[in-house]
Amino acid sequence: MKIIFSTFLCILGAFSTGCVARPAHISFNPIPYDMRISSDIASRLSVQPMTGDWVEHMTKAGVVAAVMIQYESDDGKKHGFAAVYYTPQERFDAAKNPNEPPMFGEEVSRSNGFVLSVAGPHDTIFEPLTSDGKNIVRLSEGLSTADTYVERR
Repeated sequence: MKIIFSTFLCILGAFSTGCVARPAHISFNPIPYDMRISSDIASRLSVQPMTGDWVEHMTKAGVVAAVMIQYESDDGKKHGFAAVYYTPQERFDAAKNPNEPPMFGEEVSRSNGFVLSVAGPHDTIFEPLTSDGKNIVRLSEGLSTADTYVERR
């Protein structure tokens, strides 16, 4: 009982001091998923439609929607962080090649005949001990975890 009460006091203290960031949702519209992320990092993220020559290639491969997640660093600059793809599962599976990295990221959810996949950085894009570096590490840790994403119905 003492441990439970101590844990409760610790959690209560963290909430009252504002140390625990509340969860927020980042919409991937038109993809029917949101990303669940800590509100302190969510305020630094924006989602843009995928553009450029890659869009034609994705469309031919069967991707029906794709967005880019951007991270705003302490200096106010926006940096590409990850790509999110929404593909019919048969097209996603057909694009797999065991001898190459995944063309449209790593699968994180499969539902209603579609695959949600993400492709993010393989290394931090900032010095790891800076506040931006720590944020990117936190973001990267949840990027390939299915629990990070919430399907909108």
